[in-house]
Amino acid sequence: MPEKYIISHDMGTSADKAALFTMTGEIIDIARKEYPLSHPHPNHAEQDPQLLWEAICQTTKEVVAKTKVDPKDVIGMTFSSQTQNLLCIDKDGNLLRPAISWLDGRSADVIRNQLWTWPRIEGYNIFKLIKFLLINSGAPGHTGKDQVGKILWLKLHEPELFKKAYKFIDLKDYMLYRLTGNIVTSVDIAWIWFILDTRKKNYRWSKTLCKLAGITPDKLADVKESAAVIGEVTEQAAKETGLMLGTPIINGCGDLSAAAVGSGALEENELHISVGTSGWVAGHFKKKKIDLTHYAGCIGSANPSEYFLGMAHQETAGICLEWLKNKILYHKDMLTEEWHKTDIYQVLDELAVRAGPGAEGLMFTPWMFGERTPINDDNVRAGLFNVGLNHGRHHLVRAVFEGVAFNTRWAMETLENMYNKVEHLNIVGGGAKSDIWCQIFSDVLNRVICRVSNPQQSGARGMALLASMTLGHIESFSDIKNHINIDKRFYPNPDNVILYEDLFKKYKDIYKYNKKWYAKMNGHLA
Repeated sequence: MPEKYIISHDMGTSADKAALFTMTGEIIDIARKEYPLSHPHPNHAEQDPQLLWEAICQTTKEVVAKTKVDPKDVIGMTFSSQTQNLLCIDKDGNLLRPAISWLDGRSADVIRNQLWTWPRIEGYNIFKLIKFLLINSGAPGHTGKDQVGKILWLKLHEPELFKKAYKFIDLKDYMLYRLTGNIVTSVDIAWIWFILDTRKKNYRWSKTLCKLAGITPDKLADVKESAAVIGEVTEQAAKETGLMLGTPIINGCGDLSAAAVGSGALEENELHISVGTSGWVAGHFKKKKIDLTHYAGCIGSANPSEYFLGMAHQETAGICLEWLKNKILYHKDMLTEEWHKTDIYQVLDELAVRAGPGAEGLMFTPWMFGERTPINDDNVRAGLFNVGLNHGRHHLVRAVFEGVAFNTRWAMETLENMYNKVEHLNIVGGGAKSDIWCQIFSDVLNRVICRVSNPQQSGARGMALLASMTLGHIESFSDIKNHINIDKRFYPNPDNVILYEDLFKKYKDIYKYNKKWYAKMNGHLA
C-alpha cells in the first residue's frame, strides 16, 4: 500500500513554505515562495492576500512535483499561519482591500479614543475592560495592532468599504475559503480577536464584545477546533493547487499555537521559545491566567477542549538579525567571501563568537516595531546603546543575539510569574538553528535549552501531526510528542550567567529611563 502524506503550509509574514510530511511527521521536502509586505504610511503594514493565495497554489504544486508523489496519496492539507491580519470580503468572496498586517499599528489613537475611553486604569476603560476579561479573559492592547482596533479604524476612515464588507476574516481563513468555499476560523485565532466568548469553553462570538468592536457576530467566520476537517478541496481549488478534488482540509491554527505543538512541549507547565520573524515564550496550561500590565495571558491552544496556551508574544526577534544583515552589514557575497563561508548565517555566528559574551558593553534593544510583552508600548523602538570606537561589526551581531535573548528572558519571567518556574525550555524557529544563539539563550535565561530537530519547520510539523491525528494515524494529542525529537541540549555557562544577570538589569533600565522619550519621538506615528 502506498505511503500517505500531509501537506502542511507555514504561511509566514515574508513567505509561504509548503512541507510534505509522512503521517508520522517525517519531512520529505519543502517548496517556498516569497511575497512582499508594504508600508504605505508610517506605522502601516499591509499585504495582498491574492499574492499569498498564489503562493499557496504554487508551493503546493511544487512540493508534489519535486517529490513525485501521486496527488491521490496526499490525504490532507493544513496550515500554520501568521495571525491578526484583517481581511474584508464581500458576499462573493472578493477582497475589498489589502490585508492589514499584524505589524500594523495605525489604530492606536482610534482604540484609545473609541474603546479605552475615560475613566482609565493603566490606559484601559475599567468598565469595558471588565467585560472583556469576564467574557474573553483577554483584551485588546494599546498598540493598535489587535483586530478590534483595526475594525474600528476601518469604520471611521473607510466607512463605505466597511458597509460593503460581508465578512471580516484572518489570512488563514481566507485560504481555507479559497480551498473549500467555507468561511471558518480556529479557536486560537478567534480568541485573540478578543471578541470570542471563552467561558466554559463554548467558543462563540460574543454579541456584547462585538458591539464594542462596532460589528455583529454574523460578520465573522464560524469557529471550529484546529483539528477539525472544515471542508474539501473544490473543483476550482483542485485546478489551482493540483490537489485531488475532495481532499480533506484540516483547519490548522496560528503560528504560535502550531509551534507549541511542534515544539513537543505538550504537557502542562512545559514552555517553549520561538525565534522566528517575531518571538515568544509559551506553554500549555489547564488554568487561564492573565497579566494585562505586561500583555501576557492565555489564548486557545490547538487542543482547546483540554488546554489553554499561556503566552508572552514579542513583535520582532529574528527579523532584527535580518535587518542587521540586509541594511547595516555590507553585501552578503563580500562577507561570505571574506570569511570563506557559503552561508551568511555561519558568518554571523562566527562574528558573534568572536565578540564574546557581553559584546564589550554594547547593548541592543529589539523593539523595532513597538512591543507587546512585556511592555505593551507601540511608541518604543529599537536601539544600540553604549556604542564606542572599540566596537566593530562582530559586536553588533553579538549585541543583536543578546538583545533578543534579554527580551525573551523578560517574557519568560512574566510567564513564570503567572505559573511556575521551569528548568528547561524547548526552542524552535529559524533562529534556533544557530548553536551560538541557543547557547546565549541558555546563558541569559539560566535554563537548559532543548533544540527540536529541524526547528524552523516546527509549526508545519506540529500541524501535520495534528492532521495525522484527525485522520486516524496518531492516537491522541499527547502521542504527538512521541514523533518530535530533541537534537541538542545547551547548558548554562556559570561565568556567563553571572555576567548576563547584571546586564539584564541594565537592559530593563533602558526602557525605564527612556519610556517618556520614546513617546515624545514616536507618539505622533500612532
